[in-house]
Amino acid sequence: MRPEHPIVLITGASSGFGEAMARLLASQGCHLALGARRVERVQALADELIKAHGIKAYAGAVDTRVTASVDAFVAAAAEQLGGLHVLVANAGLASGTYKLWETPDEDLEAMLRTNVEGVVKTIRAGLPHLRQAGWGHIFFIGSTAGHQPYEGGSVYCASKFGVKAMAQSLRLEVNGEQIRVTSVDPGMAETEFSDVRLKDRDKAKAVYQGVKALSAYDVAECIRWCLMLPDHVNIDEVLVKCVDQASVHKVHRRA
Repeated sequence: MRPEHPIVLITGASSGFGEAMARLLASQGCHLALGARRVERVQALADELIKAHGIKAYAGAVDTRVTASVDAFVAAAAEQLGGLHVLVANAGLASGTYKLWETPDEDLEAMLRTNVEGVVKTIRAGLPHLRQAGWGHIFFIGSTAGHQPYEGGSVYCASKFGVKAMAQSLRLEVNGEQIRVTSVDPGMAETEFSDVRLKDRDKAKAVYQGVKALSAYDVAECIRWCLMLPDHVNIDEVLVKCVDQASVHKVHRRA
């Protein structure tokens, strides 16, 4: 049975989707374990949410590419908060818009290690705590890129197709346990994502020019809704786009 105040672990919580999830779930009374490489930002966020909502929150440094870092963060969070109920494997990135044969090792490894390996390491470390609690919910953060590939996104798309496959496989593997598995797969969402990908603020702004894109809070609301449903209800997949985006390749831009 879902506890009144679930303990939610979020990676990549220093900005974007992760920060928005933390803010929204704190307002719902969830206790939080917030992890990111920018530990000063998650610590400030945790302190703010504790004061604003009276919740418990733990903030810690975590690099999801590094097994020891993930294991230490998850263990410390569970000890500090008294367990874990929800895992949000949110940390992820895109790096560059290369054609497949142009992709440098640095960008290739950054995407695959964060978007695939980091998700495995986060869930591998956290799942025993959900089992111990007897109730759990695991969220993957996928993408429309995991449903429809596009030029200049071969490795990123491959990583998100991998996320979709992992979510589907894990749902089969935990069948019979009181653990829900959901993949939330957003389309165009205006966060720091394009800044990180393109490394150019003007180019990043142009991605969303003339489009009313999703916000980080729109995606966070998908997480909140799935989490708060009755225990027997599992939302397998939420594919969410703004009205202006009909597909990866078709976007309406206003003048």
